[in-house]
Amino acid sequence: NNDAKGALLLEPQRSNLITYSEAFDNAYWTKSAVSLTDGFISPDGSLNAFKLVESATNAVHRINSPFAGITTATPHTFKVYAKAGESSKIGFRENASTANYATFDLSLGTVLDSDGLTTSIKEVSNNWYEISYTFTSGSSEIMAIYVLSDSYTTGSPELAYLGDGTSGVYIYGAQLEQGSYATSYIPTSGSAVTRLADNAYQQSATQVIGQSEGTMFIEFIPKDSST
Repeated sequence: NNDAKGALLLEPQRSNLITYSEAFDNAYWTKSAVSLTDGFISPDGSLNAFKLVESATNAVHRINSPFAGITTATPHTFKVYAKAGESSKIGFRENASTANYATFDLSLGTVLDSDGLTTSIKEVSNNWYEISYTFTSGSSEIMAIYVLSDSYTTGSPELAYLGDGTSGVYIYGAQLEQGSYATSYIPTSGSAVTRLADNAYQQSATQVIGQSEGTMFIEFIPKDSST
């Protein structure tokens, strides 16, 4: 990353199971009482972000992916980049059911509520946040993204409210991956994409370590205690 002290980010192999990670207007994403407008600046500086706008109806306002085949009973992490518009609250839910949800406030940069899950929100650039949550999966998953009412405080994001037809939040880069934390974004455009594991090594250390003796020191923090 670009920390002032410098750091080497080495990530494990991961696959983004969301097959249209940026094209939220694609038929892959089911729309319910929302509309989508494109052409907004995303965290990567391109005009490839969307505005997710609530409809002027008393309804649950969301988009969701189709079922994604995944490994059962294992941790999976879902993340999206999001930015406040006229609305500032956004939610996630797995399978649009009564469990496994998380909600966030994009103006305060805080987690509002979650169903006992690991959640994360961190600013990346220009008021964009990377928001994520981790859940233990079933046999297949539908990942839903919600626009929430300004009056929302806690509880399920599966709540109907009367929208105004113009308010919304900005979204970019959806990712669903097997693992207990989110890794860096893997773009997709029609199929799942796998990023291979990173590695770093020094093939020859003769310039810094003598031929007959030397000391090597490594300091690190493991991000996944299960491995």
